[in-house]
Amino acid sequence: RSRAVTSANLPAPLGTELRTWLTENAGVTLGIGLGLAPPDDPAWHGFFRVGHMGHVNAHMVLGVLGSIDAGLKALQIPHGQGALEAAAKVVASA
Repeated sequence: RSRAVTSANLPAPLGTELRTWLTENAGVTLGIGLGLAPPDDPAWHGFFRVGHMGHVNAHMVLGVLGSIDAGLKALQIPHGQGALEAAAKVVASA
């Protein structure tokens, strides 16, 4: 088990679309937004969660961030630039 969880939201249904793309194309399973919206609420499809499953280390975090970035680009979901570079700088300074 890990005590670390990273959750985020996008406009619905983009969270579900991103989770599906990552599963089918990158072999990465993102979690749902537990407790953030009931499953019958359309907002439910806007959330995703990185459940680190005990693996909170540089290559696991950078790998999932890179996969999420690839999914955002593949689905043409607008997002800021520089997140991977910033994460790499944090890892490099550790």
